[in-house]
Amino acid sequence: MSPLRKQSRIHRIWRVLYPCGIHFLISQIIGYAGIWLAMQLLGEGGTEAYYNNAILLTGLTGLITMIPCLYFYKKDCRARIAGGLVTGQKPNRLSIGECGLILVMGAGFAQFANMFVNMIGSFLNAEEYQETMSQLTDGKSMFFLIVCMGIIAPLAEEIVFRWLIYLRLRDYMRSGEAIVISGLFFGIYHGNLVQGVYASILGCLFAYFLEQTGSLWTSVLLHMGANIWSLVLPELAAWLLDRYPMGIAVMLVLLLTGMCAGISYFRNRTDTEQRRII
Repeated sequence: MSPLRKQSRIHRIWRVLYPCGIHFLISQIIGYAGIWLAMQLLGEGGTEAYYNNAILLTGLTGLITMIPCLYFYKKDCRARIAGGLVTGQKPNRLSIGECGLILVMGAGFAQFANMFVNMIGSFLNAEEYQETMSQLTDGKSMFFLIVCMGIIAPLAEEIVFRWLIYLRLRDYMRSGEAIVISGLFFGIYHGNLVQGVYASILGCLFAYFLEQTGSLWTSVLLHMGANIWSLVLPELAAWLLDRYPMGIAVMLVLLLTGMCAGISYFRNRTDTEQRRII
């Protein structure tokens, strides 16, 4: 039996949860330090400093979080190979076409998860959350938003929640249980009901396709596709409604087609009998 599976229950719980603590601690240190600097150097009030700098601070948090978390991931890899939990085979590689398909799938997952959340929005107070997000993003360039929220933040969150938390859960249980539990962790960590429901759904999907493909970059690209789509959608939808109202329906059909094609492709591509490789 692998030494990882001989750990006590308390040790297992700690091992699964502390990556969240790393991300949270770094976010608090960066957040308070950044807001304090903005107040001192720019003369901004506390609330103004938060809304003006939250996106930048999120990006910085992601960059710093990656450093210790990648170290722990490499350490986990060595322990899994030594304990016989994985084959030692390198994670599967994705082709450029597969990467593009995964980005489209991520956009589709985000779109339809958002539609579901909006359907039950009266129970979740979705309007208040959308107003808060508008305040955070107003006045920021799309390039800046995509770099911070569409690339850096998803990569950091995937390292924490899939590469560490999900794969550590897999050390102790079957994939289905690990997918659901890691998805719930991901939702709860977002700290509000609207994002919690949305993130839980996507978190389960990200972990499922990471497991299906045997590639760490699958969940990263899905997450990037989802976040980038959420950033560009408001302007794209406004442009389509102004120029080509039927374009919204065409867009939804294309996203649904891409999602279904991707799901079918990766399910058929996966060898269900293969041993765990990540």
